[in-house]
Amino acid sequence: MSATSGLKPRPSLPARTPQAPRLLSAAVVVLLAAVILTDLFSLYAGTRAYYLLDWEGGFAHASMEDWDAADTLYRRAWMFQQSAVIVCGIVFIAWFHRMYRSAVALAPDRLGIGTGWAIGAWLFPVVNLWRPFRIALDMWGVCVPAPDPAPAPGEPGKAAFWPVGLWWGLFTASGAFSQYTVWTYGRAEAIPDMRDATVLLMAADVLDIVAAAAAIHFAVRLTSMLRRRTS
Repeated sequence: MSATSGLKPRPSLPARTPQAPRLLSAAVVVLLAAVILTDLFSLYAGTRAYYLLDWEGGFAHASMEDWDAADTLYRRAWMFQQSAVIVCGIVFIAWFHRMYRSAVALAPDRLGIGTGWAIGAWLFPVVNLWRPFRIALDMWGVCVPAPDPAPAPGEPGKAAFWPVGLWWGLFTASGAFSQYTVWTYGRAEAIPDMRDATVLLMAADVLDIVAAAAAIHFAVRLTSMLRRRTS
């Protein structure tokens, strides 16, 4: 008999319990709040530019120095907005990927696509119009608590998915409207056209604030539900 014949095979280690990415979740909330702050700053700069473009009450009597200062402030606000959106987008996608990995570990039979799609779905044109929303719905369905009281036998259970739809609807609407307003502002030449374009830009800022608030609600709710499932 060999020396190793009496040894028992080493038992496999238990699978690691999925955890909600708390630090990433907190970073997402902080950065979304930063996006809101840059939108508020842009609203202030837009209001200042709007009144200077008032032909009767402002622009005709405003000095070129005043207009140059207002225009510089508005452009600076736009740069702050873009920087905040880029950084927030990177961290949000990292959080989204970590959340999906944890959701797959909880219910591998319900989530069929690979975890890499939680990143790739944001990067491919056309696919990024619907696939992240589909992944978010799948994650929400895994993490949402069971209804209380439980549905009767044969009766389908109902879960509130509106935070996912609200976040995605506002996110896509805000992105599309922002692109349109930037295009409109770039084409404006006459003072009335510039005033109208400024109003549109300010409306886009308001819509972006609401979209960021919906994203905070979605991220906090989803992270909280996953924490309860894994605790």
